[in-house]
Amino acid sequence: MMNISVALRAAAATINWGERASTAGTVTLMGMVTIFAVLAILWAMIEIMHAVLHKGEKKEKEPRPKKAAPIAPTPNQDDAAIAAAIAAALAAAEDDGAVVAAITAAITAARAEAGETTPFRVVSFKRAERKRGYRR
Repeated sequence: MMNISVALRAAAATINWGERASTAGTVTLMGMVTIFAVLAILWAMIEIMHAVLHKGEKKEKEPRPKKAAPIAPTPNQDDAAIAAAIAAALAAAEDDGAVVAAITAAITAARAEAGETTPFRVVSFKRAERKRGYRR
């Protein structure tokens, strides 16, 4: 009885490098073709099952809801509390506007001192992180 590795070594001794590369390429391509063929068959089977299981179902487009008119607030017994909350919110918004205006004026003044006259636009304000000597 002959060992397989011995037989392969004996056969490999008579085959040159080009024939080995050709055989390796053929085996690789056949493997790729086989894998993609099996994947295509699986995909086709899944699509057929999907079509059979969802045969009677039709996709219905959901109707878009019409834009409703804005709802007017109804009078409430807590009108005074609501009015106070609205006034506080508007005051806070005005304060934010004042802060933004002050920051923009400071930037404009600093740019004027530096001699820059090109226009600019403030996109956002972010708080700077405070640098500490220790980590929390």
